[in-house]
Amino acid sequence: MALPEGLAGKMKTFQAHNDMPVFLKGGPPDKVLFGITVGLCGLGLVSIVHMIYTMGFAKKKA
Repeated sequence: MALPEGLAGKMKTFQAHNDMPVFLKGGPPDKVLFGITVGLCGLGLVSIVHMIYTMGFAKKKA
């Protein structure tokens, strides 16, 4: 059973030995998705730090 032509081409692209990480070998769409992922992770980290700060240093009741 032979591989479909498109699949064989994708295999060659992703198995090529170069200095590019596999999660960016898909071209510009992969770069956009990676950038969105990194941005959302950063936003989540900032939100967690803000939550911990507000819970740890609550306003004093008068």
